[in-house]
Amino acid sequence: MATRLLDRIDTPSDLNQLTYEELKQVAQEARDTIISVITERGGHLASNLGVVELTLALHRIFDSPKDSIVWDTTNQLYTHKLVTGRRDEFQDIRLQGGISGFGEPSESPHDTLCAGHAGTGLSIALGVAQAASARKSGSWTIAVVGDGAMTSGSSFEALNNIVHLNPERMIIVLNDNGMSISENIGFLTNWRKRLITHPQYQAMIRRMTELSKKVPTGEIIYQLVKSLNDGVESFILPTMFWNEMGLRYLGPVDGHDFRQIEDTLRQAMQSTDAVPVVHVVTHKGHGFEPAEDDPVKFHQPSSPLGASTGAPTYSKVFAQTINQLMRDDESVVGISAAMLEGTGLAEVKEDFPDRVFDVGIAEQHAVSMAAGMASTGLNPFVSIYSTFLQRAFDQVVHDVCLQNLPVTLIADRAGIVGEDGKTHHGAFDISYLRCLPNAIVAAPTNENELQHLIYTAYKHQGPFAIRIARGTATGAPLDEELKELPLGKGYVLRDGADVAIFALGKPAGAALEAAEKLADFGIDCGVINPLFVKPFDVDLLLGTARKTRRIVTVEENVLAGGFGSAALEVLAEANLEDVSVHRIGMPDSFIEHGTADAQRHDLSLDAEGIVQQVLTAFYPSGRPLPTHGNATGQDAAD
Repeated sequence: MATRLLDRIDTPSDLNQLTYEELKQVAQEARDTIISVITERGGHLASNLGVVELTLALHRIFDSPKDSIVWDTTNQLYTHKLVTGRRDEFQDIRLQGGISGFGEPSESPHDTLCAGHAGTGLSIALGVAQAASARKSGSWTIAVVGDGAMTSGSSFEALNNIVHLNPERMIIVLNDNGMSISENIGFLTNWRKRLITHPQYQAMIRRMTELSKKVPTGEIIYQLVKSLNDGVESFILPTMFWNEMGLRYLGPVDGHDFRQIEDTLRQAMQSTDAVPVVHVVTHKGHGFEPAEDDPVKFHQPSSPLGASTGAPTYSKVFAQTINQLMRDDESVVGISAAMLEGTGLAEVKEDFPDRVFDVGIAEQHAVSMAAGMASTGLNPFVSIYSTFLQRAFDQVVHDVCLQNLPVTLIADRAGIVGEDGKTHHGAFDISYLRCLPNAIVAAPTNENELQHLIYTAYKHQGPFAIRIARGTATGAPLDEELKELPLGKGYVLRDGADVAIFALGKPAGAALEAAEKLADFGIDCGVINPLFVKPFDVDLLLGTARKTRRIVTVEENVLAGGFGSAALEVLAEANLEDVSVHRIGMPDSFIEHGTADAQRHDLSLDAEGIVQQVLTAFYPSGRPLPTHGNATGQDAAD
């Protein structure tokens, strides 16, 4: 078996010794490695295949880590990892104990920051560049920003400040593949279309084309017309835009041609009065035909590591339910932030193209836009991943809850998310939503409850948040008719006299299984579905606490400020100091990547973990206390 050239690349400097033909071979070997591993493991595929040549060229022109290469969303660093000393570990990427699927400074000095949210790169790069200037280090700072991130308002805040400060030795590389996850939207995309589709411009092109057919030199005229049209679209428009902003435009450059990329980067390094923008056009999924044909599907193929139940995802059930509401009520609209596919709204948009809105990577705008819609009588449903909804906290507070507007927030991918790790776990939404006046916060245990909660939110005239887990639901049958649920009311899933587990949302299944196992220890364990975080079902908790004197709360959220904290607050207000409470949830730390099952096991969020937590907290001697005893136990809420 022939030795791969890639196996000789241990540091980026090794790339400098290669000819362009050898460099093409390394690019193909890197691409083959990414395809082989990611199609088996799951991960970000199409975006990484698009930046192979760009990554290698950056490492040949610049001296990392002395020069800082700041990627806006670090899920595109697979080639970077392969050539910065992590080639042998790449096969275990995103697995527990393996390397991260995002940038990770603890892995390598070549990784600037761990960033999983788009729109941060330009601001971070400006900070790095200013620090380098202050230290007089002479190093370069290169911000690699996808055109999808340019739909983010934070990117334009950074650009405004970059033009103002005009840092030396900073370069912006615009990785233009026409997409973020969904197709890009917004004025940058439409600006070019506006000019080239303008009636007067099109009429001019049409007249010149017709003239070319009537005169002897028509072929020459036709080529001139074609060149004019191509030049306006590919050169004049972007040059005007970036130069008018106060930046220096270079490009467009073929992102899969090493010579073009490297020559343009060297040109960008020449002294100038403005920060250069190198416009690199790449093809998402390049070199892998299925990903080239469907870059949305292959942006992040589902990990095959987790078992599928065959049930629909919670996202799909949300989409089906809102589709039904839209058929019955024209006031219902859907909004997402560059996540139509992930949230299920892409299919809804096919049926209601004028009532489903993709605002791009602009979560703050999405929530404020929804508030504006709600203020006029519409019923907006805003579906955003929990980890990204964090970015719109002020808008939820000020524009929705303060105004007490009927905006429904779907916090998708709430809780444990598995291989994407610490940048993507939905670990904080209960804590940052339940503290808000006027907000209703709920979490279904199955898909049937979800559809009824969506209908309840639709009927409620105020802010309503529903958190849903990643992946498939439980397979529960769906009622044919939607019904309105009583606000702030939970119910008993299993009666028990010794211990009661309040399991919010997805953990309910594990809690029921744990109750069965605890019966083998002679422990009569009840399971409660609280359903609502806010308003809290005070009567249900107090009645259960007085009966069992031992309460366990289980949630996929950080313990600080979560559902368990709410339960402690209720018990404290009722002066039930003799009730022992044990909280199970996510700790005061960021959870690394790995399979969701392994993460739940490590955090005692599976049935086995819940059993051990109950035994340790309430039965340390290994045998049950009297069934109706006034147990003192230990408050194991830490």
